[in-house]
Amino acid sequence: MYEASRLERYGPTQRRLLKVLLQTHGGVSVEHLTRELGITHNAVRTHLVALQRDGAVERLGQQRTGGRPEHLFTLTPAGRETFPRRYREIAESLIGAVEGTLGHGALDKVMRRMGAEAGRHLVPPRSPKASVSRTAAVMKDLGYEATFRVTDKHGEEIVARNCVFHELAIKHPAVCQFDLAFLESAVGRTVEHRECMLRGGQVCRFGFKSRC
Repeated sequence: MYEASRLERYGPTQRRLLKVLLQTHGGVSVEHLTRELGITHNAVRTHLVALQRDGAVERLGQQRTGGRPEHLFTLTPAGRETFPRRYREIAESLIGAVEGTLGHGALDKVMRRMGAEAGRHLVPPRSPKASVSRTAAVMKDLGYEATFRVTDKHGEEIVARNCVFHELAIKHPAVCQFDLAFLESAVGRTVEHRECMLRGGQVCRFGFKSRC
């Protein structure tokens, strides 16, 4: 079964507001939303505040009109993801087909190859320390709640409080090889998976050993 769209968690007016933002490039003013939705300025602002707090909408710069400048609002990447997507179902079918046809070992190799390629393309080569911090920043852009830290005991670490592949990894643990290969490729050092949510951990915690 397909999972319900996250759009359904919003009320009817907020869903209409989000759809107006989706269909309009360059940002939308409160005045425009008032006309499109047929509600008051205060009601529009109340909905915008709630959607900003939820991370679905963000405020851009100002639009100059004949009168006062107006703030423009647009969807965030998370806001766009509230609309129906079928990435998970397609990925799950593809991964299942590879594993069923070629076996677990082949799936491990495929995931590592994909992760290594992503690491090379998404994280510019830098010094080891800069690479770890930069990789954590790139992971945040990809949807991970990832932070870079340095401890006296463990040295440099990346701590991810979520996994963008978690549901896939539950069914196909080989998916974790993508993250490990991505980190090794991006940082150029051996990765130690010190804590894993798939193995009952509270976070995914990655340490970095000597250079490969």
